[in-house]
Amino acid sequence: MPARHRAVAIALAALATGLFTLAAPADTPSTTVHIGLRTPVRIALRNPADSPAESAATIGFEKELANDLCARMAVNCEIVSGRGDASVAGLLAWRADMLMAWLPVTQAQKQTIDFGAAYALERHGLAVLDPGPLANLLGTGKVLSLTGTPQDAQTAVADLRGALAGNTVGALAGSADLAFLQSQFAEVRTRAYPTAEAMMRDLAAGRLDAVMGSATWLQAMLALPGDKKLALSGPQFAEDERFGFGIAAGFRKSDTTLRNFFDRAISTAIGDGTLERLSLKWFKTDLAPKRCFCKPF
Repeated sequence: MPARHRAVAIALAALATGLFTLAAPADTPSTTVHIGLRTPVRIALRNPADSPAESAATIGFEKELANDLCARMAVNCEIVSGRGDASVAGLLAWRADMLMAWLPVTQAQKQTIDFGAAYALERHGLAVLDPGPLANLLGTGKVLSLTGTPQDAQTAVADLRGALAGNTVGALAGSADLAFLQSQFAEVRTRAYPTAEAMMRDLAAGRLDAVMGSATWLQAMLALPGDKKLALSGPQFAEDERFGFGIAAGFRKSDTTLRNFFDRAISTAIGDGTLERLSLKWFKTDLAPKRCFCKPF
């Protein structure tokens, strides 16, 4: 094959595999322009001013992770956090290209958007007063997958059901935690609360025996000053359609090139320990997925 034809063939093959890049302009030496990728990539993050105070850690984590992923892939990114930007509606309205808003990966949500690889494995459990009769329940410190290890999870639910019988457990109205309690713990009185503040006041006053929430939310509650000491108690549960199969970025279904770029970046961030480091920094616990590309559908 003539040299000129070989050069054309090589270029076309590179374009097909998404590996062909062009050097960025001289004034942006740290950025690579990737063929097939619109830049800057607009990443929608929640605005702390419009979010509950207990969301500060998840917002800080996602902002630092977004910056790391953009640098890792040498992609020029722009953070957007206007009102309504960090929502599925904002993503579909093209106000952003990528949504990082602590989104649980669910089959129901996937009817509308695509998810990237999970960058956190959120789990849900109980917080109680410590000292107290429900402190250090059986299974404290364990994280169980409701779909990955269903037999172990159901055994733990049965043990917890017996320990909580006759007690009152609070959860936020409309939350996955309330739905889980009502479906799995018929022997337990459940109480729905419109706000976290009202629920935590009742726990501190002894009108509740325990509260259920996500690990990140519970860690935020434990860090709050107060006369009453709180502690996590019992096992934590993860990975089902109610709680989601991890936390991941949302993408429009048409943006497969962008999603693939960031999936590769997340995979390397898991492998080199970056996600674990950021998780420990922001949440005081390791929520990093221990496997890559773990979407169940």
